[in-house]
Amino acid sequence: MAYKLNNSRRTIAVDFDGVIANYDGYKGPGVLGAPRPDVQQALRVLRDEGWKIVIYTTRGEQEISAYLARHDIPYDEFNCNSDYKTPGAKPVADVYWDDRAVCYSGDAQKDLERIRNFRTWSGRE
Repeated sequence: MAYKLNNSRRTIAVDFDGVIANYDGYKGPGVLGAPRPDVQQALRVLRDEGWKIVIYTTRGEQEISAYLARHDIPYDEFNCNSDYKTPGAKPVADVYWDDRAVCYSGDAQKDLERIRNFRTWSGRE
């Protein structure tokens, strides 16, 4: 259970590989895809609207923060939301933006087919 610490703004947790940066499979540390201009612009719009932007990734914060600064991509935190006190590692957010997500439909049996046949927007398994 998450305990909100203040009256924070709306939060979006954004995956790095495959959303912020193009991704064609892991190639090693320091090998990062080009930024996606549509996502850069969308994050700027959200920032202007007052959203908090949390980057969630399995990559190291130092590597990703340098990339985001170099490409002028706005963000507030990495892999956490300090507006909440939580015992788990998942950052609390109002929305999760990820290329590897299946949104729960309310019917797990229906979702099984979507899970079994899942492909990212770029066609990767």
